[in-house]
Amino acid sequence: MATVVSLKSQTLDRRVCERMSELLTNFLLGTLFLTAGALILQNLDALARFDQHSGSRLSDWFKKKLGNSGLNRELWSVGTPSGFRSSKVGLRVAGVIYLLFGAVLVCLSLRSHFH
Repeated sequence: MATVVSLKSQTLDRRVCERMSELLTNFLLGTLFLTAGALILQNLDALARFDQHSGSRLSDWFKKKLGNSGLNRELWSVGTPSGFRSSKVGLRVAGVIYLLFGAVLVCLSLRSHFH
């Protein structure tokens, strides 16, 4: 005689599936952050030029719309060599933070998976 087992009567342990899903999510997010950080650091000069160019255009637009008001104050200089350097430093810091955060996420997911 064949025994028929109902699937409704079996309870699946969902904790394993949820835990693996969490580990996979952390691993993928870490990989995404690592990739973004590496791309930022590899294209640092182009991103800094784009930041300076778009910043100068945005500054001109604000000057046209707002005039010389207090709301139109520049946070750092745009379109100058010092502005380019500060833009590169800011982007470099952002790239390194992305790399570190991505590495931490990947390490935590691998440590939890193999531990």
